[in-house]
Amino acid sequence: MTVNFYGNIKKHTNGEGTYVPVNKTHSTLRDVLDELNVHFGDSFASFISDNEACLFLVNGKGIKHTGGLDTPVCNGDIINILPFVEAG
Repeated sequence: MTVNFYGNIKKHTNGEGTYVPVNKTHSTLRDVLDELNVHFGDSFASFISDNEACLFLVNGKGIKHTGGLDTPVCNGDIINILPFVEAG
């Protein structure tokens, strides 16, 4: 699977736009996020843990109706993490 980061999330990933998880046995999005939190550290973990800050897509579908962070994932999936944009 591949995880893509967009916008200001990259400042929490040392500028990396893509990450391929090392552990190939993740079964949920939550498992993948746990690996990302370890890899990128506290800044990333804090940003991602704010459920209001990001939109998560697995294979182009929002996770709201697919199980949230417990959405199943498998090898070959594409996970996109995008920041919500506010205007005002």
